[in-house]
Amino acid sequence: NRGVSKLFIYSDTKSIMCHSIKMIAILPYQLRKAPFTFKEAIAAGLTQYRLRLLLNSGEIERVERGLYAAAYQEPSDETLFIRATKRVGAPAVVCLLSALSHYELTDAIPKQVWLMVPKEKRVKSTSIKLYRARDPMWRVGVISHGSYSITTIERTIVDALTLKALISPRMGIDALKSAIATKKTTATKVLHLASAMGVHHRVFPYVEALS
Repeated sequence: NRGVSKLFIYSDTKSIMCHSIKMIAILPYQLRKAPFTFKEAIAAGLTQYRLRLLLNSGEIERVERGLYAAAYQEPSDETLFIRATKRVGAPAVVCLLSALSHYELTDAIPKQVWLMVPKEKRVKSTSIKLYRARDPMWRVGVISHGSYSITTIERTIVDALTLKALISPRMGIDALKSAIATKKTTATKVLHLASAMGVHHRVFPYVEALS
């Protein structure tokens, strides 16, 4: 009977829709906009059982080991930075190619999130590139955005010009030219930051070449 079949189809569809709405409602609001850890899920009121339900329903996904995110989250810079920072653990700062891309100072598209971390830090992840610094200088040219930190435009340029083992100086030169041309910074600010890091003598020739 077609009428009965349609009724069953309608009932099943309605049941699935209600189930989906119920599953979305289970996920606390504070966990919907950024990646979260298991501990953060529990602190927000989820139980291990409900977390498993959300995973099985596809409402959330496991994006890294021990890290989850709502399946409908946009993969913005901020989301990727938060995800990488939580995966690695503090202290960690978004830097080099990821920072250059974020500030629109390069056409290169990072395949991984670049993070500056202490020398002893080691993490296995295909989505993260670690710059293990001997002297990170956490308080020089670093901006905190709450859930993640990133090097300033000036620090990013200085790092790109001096860390030749990690990135081509040409990328740093192009970034320096672009940042000054678009008035995102000035040569004076870049040199001031270089002095604070003790690398003024290494950065000055690049700045001088632009004049």
